[in-house]
Amino acid sequence: MSLLEQIKEYLHPITRGAIDGSLSTLGIVIGAVNASPEIIIAAGMSGGIANGFSNMFAAVSAEKTEMLGDLSEIEDAMLKDTLRDTIIHEMQSKKVRSRGFIDGVATIFGALVPVVPYFFLGTGQAIFLSIGLTSLLAFFLGFAMAQVSGRNILYLGLKMAIIAIIVAIASTSVRQLIEAGFKGSLLHPILGLGLCV
Repeated sequence: MSLLEQIKEYLHPITRGAIDGSLSTLGIVIGAVNASPEIIIAAGMSGGIANGFSNMFAAVSAEKTEMLGDLSEIEDAMLKDTLRDTIIHEMQSKKVRSRGFIDGVATIFGALVPVVPYFFLGTGQAIFLSIGLTSLLAFFLGFAMAQVSGRNILYLGLKMAIIAIIVAIASTSVRQLIEAGFKGSLLHPILGLGLCV
């Protein structure tokens, strides 16, 4: 298998994991923007690792379901009872496990991107670099997807970067609404009732 074929084979779990990890962690980072860098790093890293394991198991489950469906179709076409314990089944199972593993690792890697600035900068500066790095990662993932699929490189790269910026805007809006609600005592009684129940 050539390098390009290998990249095509694993591009989906890499991009899905990296985008999921980076964008969900960016939301955590923005939501906790008023916290200390240590809290932001802890929240982002623990959320990213949990998300990575979750994606790994979810990807394996989804891929295995699809694989078994495909094998069932092959069994029907071959008028064969089962393909379990065959080379085909073993090869497909290995592929499923490796794709799930790559998805999880890519998620954890993606989650690191918005957190890295907090190791070196204060919260006020780190948030802007966090959004910028996440957008840059999204651009490069879009660029890679376009290279492999033959789509417009600039268009797909910019589209992915814009999605990261939209996530940043949405996360900031939610944080500001919640902060305004607490300041105006709008949410405080509601949340207090929820905690008492």
